[in-house]
Amino acid sequence: MYEPTFLECSHGFRPGRSAHDALRALNRVVYQGQVNWILEADIVSFFDSISRKRLAELLQKRVLDGSVMRLVGKCLKVGVLDGEVYTQPEEGTAQGSIVSPLFGNVYLHYVLDAWFEAEIRPTLRGAAHLVRYADDCAPRRRREEALS
Repeated sequence: MYEPTFLECSHGFRPGRSAHDALRALNRVVYQGQVNWILEADIVSFFDSISRKRLAELLQKRVLDGSVMRLVGKCLKVGVLDGEVYTQPEEGTAQGSIVSPLFGNVYLHYVLDAWFEAEIRPTLRGAAHLVRYADDCAPRRRREEALS
């Protein structure tokens, strides 16, 4: 359902895409001379800090079935057993859960990828690219354009 909507910049946890594909995408623009600087970012505690309320709002843009949304809610509220310690966090998705990568991609599709394309790229002069693997990303631009 979501795969056709994800942007080319997204590489993590998608069919036929890997960390190596993200590196190849980054290398391609670097070696084509399209880059003078790279900003690397890793969203700290991303999976632990996803707003469940905001994620549900984003999911409802495409998931219209109420029973599926109830199942999503249950998946988000599942507890975590670490050794002998059981916790039930109020926010985030359980990292390591089978659905966490999908939830992370949906969340970042709207709040990072689509935002970069719709709000940031149009305000910049020249080329700008975003390459993302899960919660790691590397936006990059040409130096002359960044300083203009």
